[in-house]
Amino acid sequence: MSHVSVGVLGAVGLIRDDGVLTPSAPLLRALLGLLTVSAGTPVPSAEIIRVVWQDQPPRDPKGALHLAVCRLRAWLSASGETRLRVVTGSDDYHLDLDGGRTDLEVFRHEVARTDATSETLTAALALWRGRPFANVPERRADSRIIESLLAEQDTVTRRAARTALDEGRPQLAIGLVERLCRADSLDEEAHAILIDGLVATGQQGAAAVTFDRIRRRLAVELGIEPGTLLRQSHLCALTGSDPPDGTQGRSGGTGETAHPADGHHREDGRHREDGDHGEHGDSGDYGEDEDQGPGARARLVGRERDHAGLAALVRRRRLVTVIGPPGIGKSRLCAELAVRVSGHFPCGVRLARPHEPLAPPPGAGPALLVADGCDERMGEVRAAVERLTAARPDLTVLVTARRPLGVSGEVIWSLGPLEAEAAERLLRARAAEAVPGLDFGPDDLPWLRRLGARADGVPAVIESLASLTRAFPLRVLAEQAEHDLGALIDDVNPAAARFAEGLDQLWQGLSSLQRVLLLRVAAFPGDFGLPCAMGECAEPPLDAASVPGVLAALVDRGCVLPFESATGRRYRLLVPVRAMVLRRYRQKIGRLPMARLPARAR
Repeated sequence: MSHVSVGVLGAVGLIRDDGVLTPSAPLLRALLGLLTVSAGTPVPSAEIIRVVWQDQPPRDPKGALHLAVCRLRAWLSASGETRLRVVTGSDDYHLDLDGGRTDLEVFRHEVARTDATSETLTAALALWRGRPFANVPERRADSRIIESLLAEQDTVTRRAARTALDEGRPQLAIGLVERLCRADSLDEEAHAILIDGLVATGQQGAAAVTFDRIRRRLAVELGIEPGTLLRQSHLCALTGSDPPDGTQGRSGGTGETAHPADGHHREDGRHREDGDHGEHGDSGDYGEDEDQGPGARARLVGRERDHAGLAALVRRRRLVTVIGPPGIGKSRLCAELAVRVSGHFPCGVRLARPHEPLAPPPGAGPALLVADGCDERMGEVRAAVERLTAARPDLTVLVTARRPLGVSGEVIWSLGPLEAEAAERLLRARAAEAVPGLDFGPDDLPWLRRLGARADGVPAVIESLASLTRAFPLRVLAEQAEHDLGALIDDVNPAAARFAEGLDQLWQGLSSLQRVLLLRVAAFPGDFGLPCAMGECAEPPLDAASVPGVLAALVDRGCVLPFESATGRRYRLLVPVRAMVLRRYRQKIGRLPMARLPARAR
């Protein structure tokens, strides 16, 4: 390989035979790393300032940048590095390597070779000394660059493993993809390669266990069946045959590619009545399609209009954001939708879960990228969506979040609670799973409906309450839910814990005034109008003139739901949201005056 002068694939610094020489100042490490990634290409001053200072720029950003560049030049000179130069342009800077190479350049050159072998690719991967920009503080690094580089590393790792299998080196392939499988338990391609490697080394039992483990995780966390590539590897493990031609090179990036599944089944072969929800509190709600025969695909209970409307939107609009409060089912609905509309996107459908890089399916042509759970990285997702949609006119992006991205051309789909009939069906089904053989009779119907009313159509809370039928008779459970729902479901089981986690994330994203107003409207016994909120909640630190804007922000974040009535626009909190807000957060902002409780919200 070519001589490497400077690197970013690990700690940022000068590459020497005895290790890496790095600046002591974090600012200089951040600047050197950013210029190294773009070696030879000018980086605008505004972009450097945005990355290295982020949301806390100095009083004179350009002056501070000029000073940082001077300090970096002095450090390069003192380090004895005579070839590297930081060159100033009209309003930009770039790194002149003068014949030297960066570790990133060498890595990309080696993996781009058409004659690359597993040995070549493994040697290229050896250039990675750790996580990119490892010695640069998070507040001075561009997370988009880091995630993109990690996605490159994973793609090359999969390619190297496939190449090793083709060369008859299954042990090498297993060693390469085991890291990927540990890092991402839902990486279908990595698991398919692992299964092929285990079969090639005579470990059919381990291959079967591996397939069963990822199949269960896909069903529980995403609500989808294994894709074609994974199913083919499993079939080869069962039959002892070789993988069919053409299985290489699929799903070449991070994230999951959605494939049409054969249906969502329980272990006993029957359709699921509902779905487990993902780690961010969004649950699914599946039921048997009574219009189809046995073995047909399960469909969403109570989400038929949402599913049809979203399916139509993603076929004709380029950016659709599904918003709603925690636990309402955003993730599951969009995961199922991605599977069902995949035929409309010849280049594939890619699902990027929270904290994964937003990488669309490769190729040119219509493609769908599903960005799930974007609340903790809204700015990053917003920038990535703008960049990707500008670069690929045929890319459609479907986002799930508790509030809109605020990007031009964005279409908002607000996902509300389940209707009472669908919620009751879901509650019955989950209770029957929690207590096998449980069958509610006519005498149970009033209590079932009272319990459903407390869940208020939130699938995560329905699942949590249904699981409690193992501990309490239905009547006792309904009475307890009416007495103190917050105490009943606060972290009582995994479903409730995920719902609470989503609420905690929502609370952390609110301003102090938004928290005050949320607590005060949560104290109302029912729905309310804007005049009521302005009259009853206008006590310091909140004045009446501020209430409309703060209320709009709470609506925007899914905390408060607007609806139309005979008297005009009114607002309400979902019952579980109100109960948990009062239980978990009332004491967290000190002794603030609460609005007096109106006998009737006017």
